[in-house]
Amino acid sequence: MLSHALAAALALVSAALFVVPDNAAAETSAWSQGDESRLRLIAAPLKDGTLGAAIEIELTGGWHTYWRTPGDAGIPPQFDFSASENLASVQVLYPAPERYDDGTSVSNVYHDGVVLPLNLSPTDATKPMTLRLSAFYGVCREVCIPAEGSAELTVPEEPQADARARIAIAAALARVPRPSPGEDLAIGPVKLSGETAEFTVTAEGAGRAPVVFAEGPESWFLPQPEMVSGEDGTFLYRLPLEGRPKGASLSGAALTLTAVLGGHAVELHSDLP
Repeated sequence: MLSHALAAALALVSAALFVVPDNAAAETSAWSQGDESRLRLIAAPLKDGTLGAAIEIELTGGWHTYWRTPGDAGIPPQFDFSASENLASVQVLYPAPERYDDGTSVSNVYHDGVVLPLNLSPTDATKPMTLRLSAFYGVCREVCIPAEGSAELTVPEEPQADARARIAIAAALARVPRPSPGEDLAIGPVKLSGETAEFTVTAEGAGRAPVVFAEGPESWFLPQPEMVSGEDGTFLYRLPLEGRPKGASLSGAALTLTAVLGGHAVELHSDLP
């Protein structure tokens, strides 16, 4: 099943990536040291001939950093590529996180480090790209502290090949959530019951419930969905919506739901009815 996840993730980014020759080889920036962490940019041709690139963050053992939506506590990562050259657009892709309960709050995290793939589109695919990254992110153990880093990497028209970088990027892409429904996971339509959203997640043959993450509009604060029942691989979840700003309408508000089970993840973007 991992091969299906990888193929779907690669398809997600392939339209904006340009092709490099089979005999090409990898590019890696210098490490940028932050508090309890370090960061760099990596790039390498993938097996399908497209260019893979990513932000790689390593953490001191026992520390964690945060997903794009941290949860009850934490610092959302910020990545700025505005000083780059020959870069028309960039999108940071986020592999599925883990849910972490420290006894007082529940957060969405990556333990010990993470590789965040980049969906890159050059202005001119016949010329090198120079990626310049300014990063701000949080790292936590018993305390949470902000970390900063910067990295610069020039990716030539024929990047060098590097097995480690290729494997790291491909593995991260395999954990980027696919659109729902997937072959083994599917998120059902969202319904409203008062100020609570309800939906099902189907996980064929699963002996346990998927972990589900919820994101609302930027100014909303949402708890994580609660699984309230499950039978024959279909699980019902409820998501209270009282955390929205005062006066904000429910109707038409955009939700993003991410369901994770084992090494597989799917994502559903849905407007509330």
